[in-house]
Amino acid sequence: MHEPRVKDFWGKSLCRAIVKVCESWLVKYIARPILFLGPPIFVSTLAVRDSLREDIVTYAGEGVGNFLNNSALIIIVGTYLYVVLVKALYAAIRSYAKPARQLETGDLFALIKAIDIVVGDKTKRFNSEAKHRGKQPDFCGRKTFLQITRPDQQIPLLTAGVRSVFEYMGSKDTALRVGLIKIENDKPVDWYSFDPASSPPRTPAADLGAPTSTVSRCIKARSIIVVENIAKELAKKTKGERRFMKGNFQEGDEGSQLCYPVIHPATNCVEYVITIAGNRASCLVEKHAELYAWVIEHFAVRITMEHSLLILREKALESEKRSAA
Repeated sequence: MHEPRVKDFWGKSLCRAIVKVCESWLVKYIARPILFLGPPIFVSTLAVRDSLREDIVTYAGEGVGNFLNNSALIIIVGTYLYVVLVKALYAAIRSYAKPARQLETGDLFALIKAIDIVVGDKTKRFNSEAKHRGKQPDFCGRKTFLQITRPDQQIPLLTAGVRSVFEYMGSKDTALRVGLIKIENDKPVDWYSFDPASSPPRTPAADLGAPTSTVSRCIKARSIIVVENIAKELAKKTKGERRFMKGNFQEGDEGSQLCYPVIHPATNCVEYVITIAGNRASCLVEKHAELYAWVIEHFAVRITMEHSLLILREKALESEKRSAA
């Protein structure tokens, strides 16, 4: 199973490699005990056994022997501090090796709950229709299909689900707005849905077709784009470098922007773009893009399924009209 990771500096990668080696069987149960306990035991033994001190004097000189004779307490305290410091050093390496951001149990619960709400709505509709149709002697498959498939309801629920998960994962003082833009011929044409309803998109979807917009960059790259600091992005000198267009963004505003392309398997085209806007700079972090993409993928695959149902519904309605005519 693919495990999402955030991009780390080389120092974190090095520490992670050290921890991986240290957790191997050979190092964990043989090398580490020798490293931690071997030197303290050896030095302490030298400090208390005369025969060993004489051997040290023979091989290392009189100065070392005198130190061992006169500094037994320092040696004992030093050996204790050695163990403490070595363990503290390894604990620090292990702590630093952890990713700057990773999915926690609560994040996964939030993801499951958001998806369950969407699936629960569909299940309720299917069960209701099964109960209703089961009592009727005549059964029309076309009407039943049109009744139980409601992508116009499911897709907005998925949009709201994305927002609920990212709000849980983010900071409490950050307000997020999530939108779903309909794409035709690699151009944004309309806001299909957005959440919350009280904060509609400030820029018309068609205007986001500008080459410098995050949406257009996302469509062209066919991958997630994260802009950590919108103000800094707009301050870039050349348009070729920018990944955000000003639109209705006001002076003094700050924020972050994320765009994710929803590519339909049947058409291999970008059919939608999921947009997430935060009102705080760096509330969305570029090096966390892989983790964000992993979360959004769970909603994107369901959006593509609902889009397929939308196509099939249109075909079924056309067929129904032809039959009626």
